[in-house]
Amino acid sequence: MVWLDNSRILAVYAVIFLHVSAGVVAGNDVGTEYWWIGNIYDSAVRWCVPVFVMVSGALLLDPKKQEGLLDFYIKRLSRILVPILAWSIFFIAWTFFKSSLKGDELTSIELLKRLISGKPYYHMWFLYMILGLYLFTPFFRKIVKYSSIRELIFLIVITLIMSALNYAYGKFSSGGEKLFINWFLLYIPFFFLGYFIRQDNNHSKIILWSIFIISVILTFIGCYIVSINTNLNNGLYFYGYLSVTVIPMSVSFMYILKAWNKPMINSRFTKNISTLTLGTYLIHPIILEVINYKQYGAMSLHPIISIPVTTCIVFIVSTGVVKIIHVIPFFKRVI
Repeated sequence: MVWLDNSRILAVYAVIFLHVSAGVVAGNDVGTEYWWIGNIYDSAVRWCVPVFVMVSGALLLDPKKQEGLLDFYIKRLSRILVPILAWSIFFIAWTFFKSSLKGDELTSIELLKRLISGKPYYHMWFLYMILGLYLFTPFFRKIVKYSSIRELIFLIVITLIMSALNYAYGKFSSGGEKLFINWFLLYIPFFFLGYFIRQDNNHSKIILWSIFIISVILTFIGCYIVSINTNLNNGLYFYGYLSVTVIPMSVSFMYILKAWNKPMINSRFTKNISTLTLGTYLIHPIILEVINYKQYGAMSLHPIISIPVTTCIVFIVSTGVVKIIHVIPFFKRVI
C-alpha cells in the first residue's frame, strides 16, 4: 500500500509547513499582505493531522489481523510509549534550558503540569492522543468486524458530528484545558474513516479536488471574517482539525491520496522516508526554532517564498538527523 507511505510523508511535511506558516499568521496583523499569505498557506495544509489519524486507522483496524490483547499491547504500545517517555523528558529539559537562557526559569511544578497535561511541548499532544486510540484498537476491530457498511457509515457520521460540535463548543466557550486522556475520543471518527476509505472504491477526482479546494478557500476566508469581526483566536476555529471546513478537506484529500499509488522517486526511497516520519515529526520543532533564532525563518524574506523554503530546509535537516539516529541501536527505539 504505497499510498499510505506517501500519505505519511506528505502529512509530516504538511505539519512542518503548518508550523512555519502559523508563525507568520501570529506575527502579523489580521488582513495585512503577510498575514493573508500565512493564512492561505496554513489553511491549505490543515488536513495533516486527520490524515495521520486516518493512516493509523487504515493500518490498525483491519479485522483480519488476529492478535491477542496482550500481544497487541506489547507490540504496538511499546512502539509509542518509549518515544513518548523519551521525548517528553527531552522537551521538558529543552523548555527548561530555553527559559533559563531568557532568565525566566520555570519551576518544577510548572514543568510537571506540562507533562501531566499531555503537552510537554506543543506538538507532543498528538502522541498522547494517539495513545488513547491504540489502547482501544482491539475493541474497535471488533466493531469493524461485526458491522455492516451501513452501520459503519452511521457510526462515523454520528461520532464525527459529535466531535465537531464538541470542538466548536470548546473553542468558543471559556472552559479550561481538557485532560489528555479524553483527547482521543474526538478523533475516533477519523480513525474509523481511515479503515473505511481503505476499503471504499475510488471516487471522481474532479469532485474530490473540488471539495478540497472549496474547503481550503472557506477555511482562510472564514478565518479572516471571524478574526476581523471578533478576534484572531475565534477566527482560528477554522484551523481546527474538527472544524466544518477542515473535515471535508481532510476526507477528500485522503481519497485523493488513495488514488496516488505510485511511490515517490522509487519504492525504496518512499519506504525509507516513511519509516522516519515519526522521528521527523518529533524533532522538527528544534530545527525550526534554531533557524528562527538565527533569523533565517519565514519572516527573513517575503513569506510567499520563505515559508516553503523554510519548510523544505526543516524537513530535510530533520529527516537527515533522524536517519543518523535511526542507525544507532540504542536510540533507534525513540523514533
